[in-house]
Amino acid sequence: MNRNKLIKACAWIPLAFPLSLWASLEPGSVVIYSDGDVKKLLQRDEQSTLWEDQRKRRYKRSYLPYFPVLEYRRFDEQSSGYNQFVSATTNVELIPFNNEDYVQFNLTRQDLYKGSKKRLWQCAYSGNGHFSLGNKKYSTEKYRCKRFSIKKTFTYRLKEEIRFYYSPELDLVMKQVKTNSVGDKSRVEVVRILSPERATAKRIARAVYKQKADR
Repeated sequence: MNRNKLIKACAWIPLAFPLSLWASLEPGSVVIYSDGDVKKLLQRDEQSTLWEDQRKRRYKRSYLPYFPVLEYRRFDEQSSGYNQFVSATTNVELIPFNNEDYVQFNLTRQDLYKGSKKRLWQCAYSGNGHFSLGNKKYSTEKYRCKRFSIKKTFTYRLKEEIRFYYSPELDLVMKQVKTNSVGDKSRVEVVRILSPERATAKRIARAVYKQKADR
């Protein structure tokens, strides 16, 4: 069930998912993160969004906030990248996109030059919460995903665990906490959002400089 279908399905439920909550970011908006990364929203449709970072790398993301990057492209001396997919995205939908609170799926990663490999993912819905940005507090849906590598002996090894804090209002992951296979944690969160008309090079540079100075 994609986002528009979800809105129609929930339209009769008072206050559950009011349509105003789906006023997502406009193309041209720029998101600045706590690690100094900058991403610009280039396109959006019912199924995906396309982002570009400050190094001109592009990321196509699913309408499911916890789903791994669908496409990644790097354009330099030799372009590179990969695609990732499952047989049917609707089979891996969690609350509120569907009624499931846990899914497991095999993800195929197709590298443009290195061939393909499969990865096992387990994702679960973890309830709701809040995320504060500036003087505004956003409601969030929380998810936890685990990625496993599949060995030739058909055994599995945990590679990473990722926690997502997703704002339906902005259609944006506001915070992500990643734990690798040895227990090291990294955390990235949104620190500023610039609308298309305010996303000038000067404002972006000033915001990034301030964020790095505050770290």
